[in-house]
Amino acid sequence: MNLSFRHYYWRWLKNLVFLFVLFAILMTLARTTFALFFGDWDTLVANLSGIKQAMILGFRYDLMPLAYINIIPFLILNIAYFLPGKRVIKGTRFLMVTTLCFGYFALCWLYVCDYGFYSYFQEHLNILFFGFFEDDTQALIVTIWKNYPVPLWGTILFFVHYGLYRFIKFLFSPFEFDLKAKKNDFKVPVTLLVGLVAIAFMGRGNFTRLPLSVEDSFISDNEFVNEIALNGALTLNRAIKIRKTFGKDQYDYLKNYGFANWEEAFKAAWNSTPESSDIRTALTAKTPANPFLKKNPPHVVMIVMESFGSYWNDQDSSKFELLGELKEHFSKGILFKNFLPAENGTIGSIVSVATSQVIRPGARFLSESEFMQTALKSAGNIPFKESGYETHFVYGGKLGWRNLGKYLSTQKYDRIWGADEIKEAMPELNNFSARDLGNEWGIFDEYLYSFIDEQIRTATKPQFFLILTTSNHPPFEYPSSYTPKTLTLSPEVMEAITVDENLARKRFLGFQYSNQKTGEFITRIKGSAAGDKVIVALTGDHSFWIAKGVEQDQEFRRYAVPFFISVPDAYKPANVDLTKFGSHEDIFPTLYHLALSGQSYIKLGENLLSDESHAINSTGIFANKEGAYHHGKYWKWKDLDKQILEPTEETENLRALQQHGLGLIGITDSYLKAEKKSTRPDGDNGRP
Repeated sequence: MNLSFRHYYWRWLKNLVFLFVLFAILMTLARTTFALFFGDWDTLVANLSGIKQAMILGFRYDLMPLAYINIIPFLILNIAYFLPGKRVIKGTRFLMVTTLCFGYFALCWLYVCDYGFYSYFQEHLNILFFGFFEDDTQALIVTIWKNYPVPLWGTILFFVHYGLYRFIKFLFSPFEFDLKAKKNDFKVPVTLLVGLVAIAFMGRGNFTRLPLSVEDSFISDNEFVNEIALNGALTLNRAIKIRKTFGKDQYDYLKNYGFANWEEAFKAAWNSTPESSDIRTALTAKTPANPFLKKNPPHVVMIVMESFGSYWNDQDSSKFELLGELKEHFSKGILFKNFLPAENGTIGSIVSVATSQVIRPGARFLSESEFMQTALKSAGNIPFKESGYETHFVYGGKLGWRNLGKYLSTQKYDRIWGADEIKEAMPELNNFSARDLGNEWGIFDEYLYSFIDEQIRTATKPQFFLILTTSNHPPFEYPSSYTPKTLTLSPEVMEAITVDENLARKRFLGFQYSNQKTGEFITRIKGSAAGDKVIVALTGDHSFWIAKGVEQDQEFRRYAVPFFISVPDAYKPANVDLTKFGSHEDIFPTLYHLALSGQSYIKLGENLLSDESHAINSTGIFANKEGAYHHGKYWKWKDLDKQILEPTEETENLRALQQHGLGLIGITDSYLKAEKKSTRPDGDNGRP
């Protein structure tokens, strides 16, 4: 028999459809598993109607990546039908198997990555996912190896992939064919047309003007129900689009937020008219003259702690000791709990703290952007430097991480210290084994604090330190010399988290270790010879995550980090409103007013000791005592002490809150561009 591809067309087409349906079923089962594993049973039972909608919508979302995977094999089939020769059979099979394996393998990995990402961040794949490739990728791989049974899962995935490969080869085998294949079958063009229309419909999700998108997933007031509908392929695609749009230098935040110019943004942010046409002059503020501070400048230590989130801090108890020695200091110092990080990843937050700025949503972080070589007057160390301080940035990891050391060198720190520089300055650390000194992310926190102790002890002039710790980071390790405090993982705790008991214990012990060593550091400082002249402040770079059931009404609580200040009696302000709201851009304006006399600074944040303030996070949350704006809705406080919100109608105050947030982002972007323009050399071609 003289075989041609026409003898295989209908069987292979049926098998292509079968494989499509099979994966649609598997993806639905994966969604069901996701709901049962990450969801709270009572919440699921109480929202059965919403879950039904989410499952239907989720099925439509699943059809979208399946459509993209199958469009090329479908076209290959239909093109091959009209080509003569036996070689077409072999070539078509190769192309079919290759494209299908590539597409379905990629889909499997997206689900694996999305599952792991959600277990950590309680969100599907988003823009933070790019950190895997932009962060210390080798360290991340080592961390994953330490925290998860990689050999087991690797073996399982290998056999799954191999089995899928063999199954796809079997479905498109050359051994069975149709003896009655017609030379010209009118059904083929009809099948091609119907197939293209069906794939186009599934790929778009509909045939309306706008395709089905992530925004259509807001079908319930319960955030987790909305999360059930989504899949990693869809949310990663959105993240790529965000990165592409906001990564462009020409993106105009003012225009896109509805402001004609920076003056309008200024007015929206602070309800006042700028006093200068120069944006840098208009943003300049000054601390009051204070003879005592002038004569007795305190050392200032600002610590940004890895994953130091408020949510789990509040769970501290005698049987679940997370805060350790830090708990006593919290009770005696200034503790702002209504506080948000600028970003939900480390690099964004440390750059925001260091430069006293909000994050421009979607934009590349300053250390990796067109502004990476732009010196900023808003940098937190500059007012200290101008007041006669020696300024230091101290990081427990390697300074090459995300260009951080290079970027902060541009911001004119006197000294920049990473793990290697600290070890060189403290040769006694060479006596420790590698396991007891640190891990792939850096040296353990206690050595970082010992280094600061020595710097303050030997200082001959006022010292300022900005510190970034690393210990409370996967793989959550600590020295063998550390004796853990009581940490009972009760059934209530286990039911509230997204990881297994073994990993949960490692995470909480890492958290406890970091908090304990920070508390010990503050205790030592207070008891030292210089203790009555050292201000120690600390915050978290982002939350600790892994909590189930934190919905939109608790989104503030979910992201919140503390801002704590330990102040010697002689420097303590008379009255402080601890219920004030704030975020990372407010840290340095607050510290300037505690430590510096008559010092000018760029004011992109508020002094929490006196000014009215707001909390802002890069996800689009704006909050204050009136309520919040996020997810395109206005909210009021149902229980402010527990940081629980409830939806409400737009009010004048909430509208002003939204405008403040948008205005601050817009004016920050304008300020950055003004600073970059002012530092360009003559004849600059406009490139960073």
